[in-house]
Amino acid sequence: MKVHLTRESVAAGDDADAPHPRTLEVPDGADLQAVLGAVLAARYLPSISGGLATWSASSGVPLAVLAQQWPAPRMLFLTRADLARLHRREGALRLHFNYHTQLDPELVLQVLSRLRLYPE
Repeated sequence: MKVHLTRESVAAGDDADAPHPRTLEVPDGADLQAVLGAVLAARYLPSISGGLATWSASSGVPLAVLAQQWPAPRMLFLTRADLARLHRREGALRLHFNYHTQLDPELVLQVLSRLRLYPE
């Protein structure tokens, strides 16, 4: 399965090729945790001095928080309806990574877990 990635820049010097497009190939049927693990293994998200970069992954809905100091992504609870709404184009899953500077990743996870995109 193709996964198209984009991300925010971490500094002004990082803006030259923003939004930093990249395509990864992952096994067909890979779950989101495995896909995000492949992103980490590919070293797509830059590390920062001090080791406290915080990122969130989204694809039409918030998916997970990734932190430079964490060994693995922390997934947000997703329903089947959420998974059905993931952004896909030309057969590729599209993921975007938002940079939250050095915010506490637990706080970012807490805020995103309560985020509502639509009114009830």
